[in-house]
Amino acid sequence: MALTEQILQEERWIRREDLDRLHQLAIERGATYTATIESGSIPFAPELRALCDQNACGRFATCWVGPPAVGEVDDLKAQVRRFPMGIIVQTVDQLEDSFDYEGMVAARKNHMKVFRDIREAFRQAYPEWTMLTLDAGCCDLCPQCTYPDEPCRYPDEAIPSVEAYGINVNPMLTAGGLKYNNGKDTVSYVGLILMDGR
Repeated sequence: MALTEQILQEERWIRREDLDRLHQLAIERGATYTATIESGSIPFAPELRALCDQNACGRFATCWVGPPAVGEVDDLKAQVRRFPMGIIVQTVDQLEDSFDYEGMVAARKNHMKVFRDIREAFRQAYPEWTMLTLDAGCCDLCPQCTYPDEPCRYPDEAIPSVEAYGINVNPMLTAGGLKYNNGKDTVSYVGLILMDGR
């Protein structure tokens, strides 16, 4: 479910104007849709990580913020639950048709730039808040990750994926009042910024 008025009252640091500002910042920086979600409403499906183990994306064991280096789902779930709420960030792009692979790649690249811009805007607006950012797909900040031989070059900038954390994206969107499918010949990408200002 979306963040309730009761939570807004109980979590005194969360003011309605703060949430409105965060959503506005995200839209201004290129998000198509945003939603607020309680961390307790974020659905986990550990079985999704089996796709990672099968190297479905071709990046298994190649990245510090991807499986297996990112950690076990139970530990990641506990990490997420420490945050009271998050902002779901979704970008939607038009494709030429459902086979437009180049359009999908370009849309993901655009999403990742938009998501990083939003994260930076949130950091600047609320520098005292603790944040955890999760995005669509494996981090590609560096052309070649240092995993496993050397530490991550940019540990404060590298972004794990929503899926690597074992989060089930479709029901998460539903819980936030958003849609997974946004129309014929479109592609949607989703990121999540969890926050704690207490």
